[in-house]
Amino acid sequence: MSKTSPTAFPVYSLSISGLLSLQLHALNNEGNEGNQSLTRRYYILQKGMSEPEYVNGVSGDMFKHIQSEHLHRICLEASLPLSEGGRRLNPDRIGYDIEQNLPIFTEQETDLATKTAKILQCCTISDLEGFMVTEKRGQTLKRESAIEFGAVVGLPTFVKTQSYFHAKYGVKEPTPYNVQISSGLYASVLNIEAFRIGYNPHTFKYAINTAQRKKRLDALLKSVLYTYLQPNGAKRNTHLPHPDHFEGAIAVSTRRCPAPMISPLQVESYERQIAAIAQTLNTLNGVGTIYLFPFRDMAEFAEQIQMLIEQAQPWESENAEANE
Repeated sequence: MSKTSPTAFPVYSLSISGLLSLQLHALNNEGNEGNQSLTRRYYILQKGMSEPEYVNGVSGDMFKHIQSEHLHRICLEASLPLSEGGRRLNPDRIGYDIEQNLPIFTEQETDLATKTAKILQCCTISDLEGFMVTEKRGQTLKRESAIEFGAVVGLPTFVKTQSYFHAKYGVKEPTPYNVQISSGLYASVLNIEAFRIGYNPHTFKYAINTAQRKKRLDALLKSVLYTYLQPNGAKRNTHLPHPDHFEGAIAVSTRRCPAPMISPLQVESYERQIAAIAQTLNTLNGVGTIYLFPFRDMAEFAEQIQMLIEQAQPWESENAEANE
């Protein structure tokens, strides 16, 4: 499945299709019913099923929150530019600065294109994670995220959730409660539109230079690695997850073409399908359109991310794309 890649190549888009094993976790709860915590569940309906399966999962929102926390630490460590909201890890990011009337724009910077460029220049997290904020009596400033997560969803028949009795001890009588703990194999998918890093859709140009875009691409890739190495979430003080396996494929496109992504819910065929699609796209668009980086465990995944950081370069175009 592996394809030889050059020592350096541009990245238009990147996808990860992986089968993740998480043991004894309670990362994503939907609330409580009495003294019972309720874990997040999804209905899965696949070809050949007579009825939907109800399986445990972790929302894409949760995984993106995990990734953005890791990205925040990486940005601080690497001294990448952050707005005050980004530095505080405020969920509004640049919106915090605007709400607090911090000096972001000059009196001459009034149009959408100029303001968007200024935001992209001053806040790495807003650039990579996306932003949308409406100024008081002003304009709505927005740009889509460069990274997208799907729900991390358990494979039917390969995931199990059980309820365990606990007691919270205090000064008075112990308080009994039940916690739902899950173990199993989970399908995980994500997509990175790397061409979007630093891109201003109002001017069809990049607001930051190539060197800065490379630093942000590296930070984003590193944050993805950290997300799978340390999937933060609920109940970790006493139910720290056991992430014991991760396999799949990283696909990279170097031209205006989506990197192929097939859900590992198709556990028997997803890798074969990704490889076949990559071959087809290379035939249609030219050799080197798609590169594949397969991995068989978490250690190989880390090695492939390291290789991408060493070799991947920002995708350049005078007219990348405009969709806003």
